[in-house]
Amino acid sequence: MSQSENQMDKHLQTAIFGAPVLHPDEQHRNLGTFHERIDLGITFTQALTHDYSHALEAEMTAHPDYQLLLHGLLDQDILDRYVHLACQQDVRFAIRTDLMYLHAPDSLAIALVAGTAISPTSINIDERFPIDPAPSTDVPHDLLIERIHKHIEHNRAVLRKRYHLD
Repeated sequence: MSQSENQMDKHLQTAIFGAPVLHPDEQHRNLGTFHERIDLGITFTQALTHDYSHALEAEMTAHPDYQLLLHGLLDQDILDRYVHLACQQDVRFAIRTDLMYLHAPDSLAIALVAGTAISPTSINIDERFPIDPAPSTDVPHDLLIERIHKHIEHNRAVLRKRYHLD
């Protein structure tokens, strides 16, 4: 194959399938960014069980050039809370709604990211900003996890219906 045919083939592949993505599985897990750029990450389970506004506010104050990435399948009240916080702190934010971004209890729902690699020791917000133990609740842990799974499945069904994917 000549060089011009090879270039034409690359051009056609890009036109048909889009630009090639570096480490697509990692980007799908991390709301479209690389793991080494994430400063703080909040999973769906964490986002549905706690309010991390104070921790994110402290980190946004320390790093105003970072960007807040939010998964579009979060509940609207949670999205509103963190969008409002980003606006207050004058931090850029993006809501990622593409179906390629993972939507599981342990996948990232919220991420504070840098433009370049920073590689913090841990991106888990619970490890970096431990929260006080909550008072004992009557809801067993297994039931809470089951409710979170049902909540996520409900959001998936709404998304499928909205985009006519069924």
